[in-house]
Amino acid sequence: MSIFSSIQDYQDELVRRFCNPKRLLIAETEWYKEESDIDQIKKECLEKIIFFESRGFYLFQEPQIDHQPHLKRMRVRLVFKPSESNAS
Repeated sequence: MSIFSSIQDYQDELVRRFCNPKRLLIAETEWYKEESDIDQIKKECLEKIIFFESRGFYLFQEPQIDHQPHLKRMRVRLVFKPSESNAS
């Protein structure tokens, strides 16, 4: 087996291990009114990030916002993946 195919096999293994959607962990904040205090939202996001980091996960994507304009509310969705020590 050539070095290039070995590298490709290793890349495929890493993708299966870390980028598998089945290993995706999603945390959502409470629903907030559109006029809510941003510091309250930041505090809840930080608490969730610390909670999951302490359990071997890291923030994988930029936070997403779920917005329901007809209900005048929104929440933040955080997506986590396992760290190296937590992936097996």
